[in-house]
Amino acid sequence: MEPVISPEKPSVKERSEERVGSGFRPEEMARCQRKTWDVLYQLRDRLAPGMSEAEATAIYLELQRAAGAEKYWHPPKIRFGKNTLCAFRDPSDPEVRLQDTDVFFLDIGPIFDGYEGDCGQTFFVGDTNSPRGEAARRVIAKCEEIFALVKARFREGRTNGPKLYAYAEELAVAAGYELVGDGANGHRVSEFPHAAYFRGPLRGFARVPALNRWILEIQVRDRKNNIGAFFEELV
Repeated sequence: MEPVISPEKPSVKERSEERVGSGFRPEEMARCQRKTWDVLYQLRDRLAPGMSEAEATAIYLELQRAAGAEKYWHPPKIRFGKNTLCAFRDPSDPEVRLQDTDVFFLDIGPIFDGYEGDCGQTFFVGDTNSPRGEAARRVIAKCEEIFALVKARFREGRTNGPKLYAYAEELAVAAGYELVGDGANGHRVSEFPHAAYFRGPLRGFARVPALNRWILEIQVRDRKNNIGAFFEELV
């Protein structure tokens, strides 16, 4: 899935939970997101079987600095193999290394020019025709499909956060997967720190959300094959 980032302004009246600073510029938010995706894809291309998540994190920090992000607003979540089942706050098994045929996802949140970037995507390395490869392709494709359907409903501007995630759960269950409800619930972004305006999840936001304020997150688990998939971006 290619990320689509809209520079348009919110279509609803400003609310306290969706405030931004007086100097906030949607086009700068979009630019930050593009730079964040660039770093994520650079990281993807640097990973190789045999690496640990700690080694991948060190590479990410190098790439972040080289791209001009002095710091991040949330630490990177880099998950290999069975660790892709983990929720955001779950600790990874540090012994897990990327295998020759494996699934992994990346979730990064650098700060560029005072704006919070945030994106995440799942990838597969190795033999796509193997049983694990076929399972990985299915769960990754379904995760991105669910994201696209929920994003479309979000952008219609008539559905609140709980209903958006109820819809996502329906789609995941219908596909035979489990929607992760701990951590991957969507959240605000803005100039750093968005927590000065609102800390809560999109999943619990009872109003219809505005554009260019929220990160939509979808994470699903395939318990049968012991793998998961994750996708997030600004909507």
